[in-house]
Amino acid sequence: MGCARPAALFRLAPATHAEVASRPCVRAAGYYHNALVEGPGRRSSVLLGGCDLACRGCWVPHLHPPEVGVLVPVDRLAEALLDPAYQRDGVSILGGEPFLQPDGLLALVRALRARGCPPIVCYWGRTYDALLVRARAHPAIGRILDEIDVLIDGPYVEALADIAGPWTGSGNQRVIDLASTRRAGRVVVLEAAA
Repeated sequence: MGCARPAALFRLAPATHAEVASRPCVRAAGYYHNALVEGPGRRSSVLLGGCDLACRGCWVPHLHPPEVGVLVPVDRLAEALLDPAYQRDGVSILGGEPFLQPDGLLALVRALRARGCPPIVCYWGRTYDALLVRARAHPAIGRILDEIDVLIDGPYVEALADIAGPWTGSGNQRVIDLASTRRAGRVVVLEAAA
């Protein structure tokens, strides 16, 4: 799947001390445009730093350390992801593990929405149920789930890579339609990915 990811990885300048003190920031390792494998259509994607899973066979182990990337203001990152020079059908937020930065992730999602961002896809390396449990301790996670469109959940399982579906790395991962899930009160898999 990684071969369909654009080769050009862009990086933003780190936040200044004044920006860190006055604006929400998130730790990002880079971003790119024109991705075709991280959600429906053509996408702009960001790689957030830090992951505590260390899945066997992970193809981005360089994103695991919590200090990977640089702190960037979410408004500057949102502007870069929505650069009008690139066409997109949405934005995808990957890692590392995006939900390890719940406050920064929520601020980024809100900054994207404030700028009219099309559908947002977010990846999470555990199950949706585990994320709901984590949301009890971190209310920002529940608010993120209320504002994003699609959640791709589940750890990467190397033995199931051959049966991965669209937008997933292994066959155990689900592409969850969050609006339908909220309405139904149960997990609803996005039909386009089924």
